Amino acid sequence: MASSITATARQAFDLFAQGWTTGDFEPYIAMLAEEMTFWFPTGTHRGQFSGVAGRQEMIAKCRDHTIAGDRLTLHPPTYTHTNGTSVMFEFEADGLYGGNPYKGHNAIAFEVSDGKIVGFREYFGDLGE
Repeated sequence: MASSITATARQAFDLFAQGWTTGDFEPYIAMLAEEMTFWFPTGTHRGQFSGVAGRQEMIAKCRDHTIAGDRLTLHPPTYTHTNGTSVMFEFEADGLYGGNPYKGHNAIAFEVSDGKIVGFREYFGDLGE
């Protein structure tokens, strides 16, 4: 079971990374459960949201990045940790964020249930870099 959770989380990470590169997050959004927990540490989408509101906030965040022209390269994870139904990826990212160059060390945790993403938590480096 852990391997299917890891495989689903890896697919979500890859599609999320693709969304950052292309601006098209729709394949990633298709992996989201109808109700989920979303946690983000800063900016417009700061806070913790759950249920339908969590999914809506995750989608809004993705679409806001597309509209803003934010484009990042999420490099392959250097560390993956699995704990029950959660999988955390640590990776480097660089590109354009908020109209400014960005380079940082990030971590994203996906919680998986029944082949869907039911939780998303993100942690990242200095946005001022």
